[in-house]
Amino acid sequence: MSEPVHASIRHARSVARLSHTFSESLSASDLVEPIVSLDENQPASMGLDLMRAREFSVLGVRHAGLVAGWVNQEDLTGGTLGEHMREFAPESVLDEDAGLDVVLVAFGKGERVFIRWLGEVAGVITRQDLQKAPLRMWLFGAITLFDLNMTWAIEELHPGDTWTDRLSPGRLEKARVLCAERARCGNPCRLVDCLQIKDKADILSRDVQNLAVLGFTSRREADRFTQRIESLRNHLAHAQELEGEHLATASSLATYIESIVQGRGVRQVVEKRRAGD
Repeated sequence: MSEPVHASIRHARSVARLSHTFSESLSASDLVEPIVSLDENQPASMGLDLMRAREFSVLGVRHAGLVAGWVNQEDLTGGTLGEHMREFAPESVLDEDAGLDVVLVAFGKGERVFIRWLGEVAGVITRQDLQKAPLRMWLFGAITLFDLNMTWAIEELHPGDTWTDRLSPGRLEKARVLCAERARCGNPCRLVDCLQIKDKADILSRDVQNLAVLGFTSRREADRFTQRIESLRNHLAHAQELEGEHLATASSLATYIESIVQGRGVRQVVEKRRAGD
């Protein structure tokens, strides 16, 4: 029988599988809706009537047979659609196979994202589309991976629950109560698995030198971010509609999803500690 695989090797293999999931399983095409369009010489009133009847927030405007721009309902105050057409900002146009992290980052700069297919804008993703199941699944997976990476780092740095002195007595007691309750219900687990995301971040950020490696400028920033992550996860778990603050958190999370998927920050923390031992 082969020797047990070291935890770091298992972690690397797990990361490789998860990287494939995040990079290839879900994309902008899972959220996009076709963009309905009218010719630029059509009356703005026609476009407004269509948008109200179909409950569109965006209408494409065609020039020479191609969608060249867009309007929203507030734009259409008279004249023709072409007179009110807005051009597509380069940063708001993505390819259909763009990852959901790219979509979320783009939403950090605007209210909608347009999707290009075969060189032409053919679809749109609005903030309402961000409520769809594919994105909620992606976000929950990203947060879970973020959580797992911190758990791995804590176990590597503080084996055998030697991290307990880095947590406040109140937070530690909550973890112990949860651990005991799970055992009582027939689901025994490790104490580290009963910590909240904020608890794990507190343990890892106790060493100031770890903050920059993890992408934070201060413990206060780390605390605020992890609280926002927990709030987002709770909304996802209870199928509640994501509000502006949650979408802002999702956009922040997406900006360094590659680092999370690769476990880059926590691996650097662990390697730095090993090098100093």
